[in-house]
Parts: sequence; C-alpha cells; structure tokens
Amino acid sequence: MTDVVDVLRTQHDQMRRLCGDVQRAAGADRKRLFAELDLLVNLHELGDRTIIHPAARDSTPAGDAVGVACMVEEGNIERAIAELHALGVDDVAFDAKFASVHAAILDHHEHEERDEFPLLRLYVKPQRLHMMVGQLHDIQVMGVG
Repeated sequence: MTDVVDVLRTQHDQMRRLCGDVQRAAGADRKRLFAELDLLVNLHELGDRTIIHPAARDSTPAGDAVGVACMVEEGNIERAIAELHALGVDDVAFDAKFASVHAAILDHHEHEERDEFPLLRLYVKPQRLHMMVGQLHDIQVMGVG
C-alpha cells in the first residue's frame, strides 16, 4: 500500500525526469516542459510545507532541524525557478542558471530522501502516513486552482 513517502519519491522522480527533459528540449517544447516543472515543484513544495515538514517537526527527534533546513532549500529553489521564469527559456543565460537550479533540486531531493523520509517512516504511524496521501493530494489540487 502506498504511503506519503512513496508519493513524494514518485514526485521527486518526475521532477528529475522533467529537469533532464528541459535541458534537452528547445523552443516551445522547452517552454512547456519548464512550465510543467515549475508547477510540479511549486505543488510539491506546498505539500511539503503544509503536510510533510510539520509531521516531521512534530513527530520525530531532529525533525525540527531537518524540516527547517528543507524549507530553506525549498525557498531558494522556488526563488531561482521564479527568476528563470522571468528570464524565459530563450534567454542565453537560461542554460547555465537552469543547470544550477537542477543541481539544487537534486541536492534537495537527496536531503529529503536521506534525512526526512526515514524519520517519517520510523516515527510516524503507518496509518497516518497513508492518511497523509489524501491530505497531500487535497493540498496540491487546491494549489492548482
């Protein structure tokens, strides 16, 4: 049965794949793929801020420090993506700046998967982790609207 950690890992995989797709694409395809990545990152981070980090902070030892560190990374990534969005995919500086954002996303995912997800699996009851899937879905659906 899928729990919230499984859903987040799947989203991480989607973002990693989209980052590669953005790097390889050009023109209208690149613009569409970057918009898709932008939306996925923002919805994922919305879910992290409202569902995941509070659960880690409230239920696990060291969860507070891990959650705060993840939120700082997420804020930096969101700002960098907003700057890329304002720059536009056709700008000559886009590739270099996107490479930096891509690396930050990969580092952030590694941090969550190494530090936060194991805490959730160890200290949060499995039933709650399963219930959090619905909460995450609801938050992310509301974030689209």
